[in-house]
Amino acid sequence: MSTDEDRERLAAQLVALPVRELVDVLRRVLPHFTEDRYGLRTTLTLAAVTDYEDEPGLDMELVAWPDRDYYDGGLGIDQGLWENGRCARCDVEVTSNAKRAFCPYCGSGCALT
Repeated sequence: MSTDEDRERLAAQLVALPVRELVDVLRRVLPHFTEDRYGLRTTLTLAAVTDYEDEPGLDMELVAWPDRDYYDGGLGIDQGLWENGRCARCDVEVTSNAKRAFCPYCGSGCALT
């Protein structure tokens, strides 16, 4: 079991990362918390939520993992989460820093704009 200090130290390290590196770290962690039970699948994912000042409601997109093979082992452009699209398989809205990415829910490749 970790202490509050251990978790605080880890949180400080994560906060210091640029977004694309934080997404890559979470890509390695969050899928381990997927559960299939009683005909239901629950997956922890990272989401980006936007609140537009002049419009009611929130826009929510799952953060897609960059396709590291396409980027020769890299993480894509360091530009923030500006690429958007939909997963062709599960029809969820996704965002990424990379134009080529994988849906964090179903693992399908996504071509973002």
